Amino acid sequence: MNHLLAKVRDRKEKYRKLLSDKEVYKKPDTLNDAVEYSPAYKLEDGQWYKISGFSQKDFCIALLKEDMDSTHYRLMNRVEPEKMDYVCSYQNENEFYFQRVYRTNLLEKKRFLDIGDKIQIKEAKNGLLLNDLPDALYIKDEDCLYFKKLESISPIFRGIEKLYRKATQDEVEQFFNESFFKAGESYNSEKVGKANRHRLAMAMDTLNKLDEQQKKEIFSYTDKYYPDLKYDGKAFEIKNEEDMKNLLYGIEQRFYTTPVTNEKRVANSVSQI
Repeated sequence: MNHLLAKVRDRKEKYRKLLSDKEVYKKPDTLNDAVEYSPAYKLEDGQWYKISGFSQKDFCIALLKEDMDSTHYRLMNRVEPEKMDYVCSYQNENEFYFQRVYRTNLLEKKRFLDIGDKIQIKEAKNGLLLNDLPDALYIKDEDCLYFKKLESISPIFRGIEKLYRKATQDEVEQFFNESFFKAGESYNSEKVGKANRHRLAMAMDTLNKLDEQQKKEIFSYTDKYYPDLKYDGKAFEIKNEEDMKNLLYGIEQRFYTTPVTNEKRVANSVSQI
């Protein structure tokens, strides 16, 4: 049996039952093209990320590990919609569909024009707008979570954001103190933005796996592909966020040359074959 539950801000009873016997979401037909999550990969149209073995992750919620028994949950009452964090539609005894609840999803004393057989103005006192696609889908038989945006589901699966971590201020300062790095006069660790902090975290993980000779080859490769970065053979002079991005792309070996047209390019998204 299908059930729609709401996660509410209540320490004793976390979930409320909204309705049963309804299929709220349709299973996307593009899940077979899903890719294992990597912060270095950007989804193409229609694609989904996936996390395999999800029940074994420390950010998997108890709801997905337990057998579904709707009798454990009492019905949502009229005064509780504003307490909702997300809804979960349990379907086909196997699938859990999640949607975050934002203030913009809630219909509180909203008037709308109902265009049907009879056009009339109606008022929604308490309602929730349901999206066509869920923010996340967990298929129990596969033990796999599917999603499109990590930031959209991090409040549902607490701790999952560590998969796309950004460098701490200490780590940024450590990077600035590396021998291969020289900051320009107007650039300092406080000016490193969110996007570059994510790239920096990945680059530091990459550098930690390399020996000194491999690092030299990486720096030579970066200088070859992006000569606009000032490099004296020992250190790169980084003057702004654009320079920082290209240095980090170099460390991640995202520059390449096309074999036929001999064009130099940079890959904004990468995945291992």
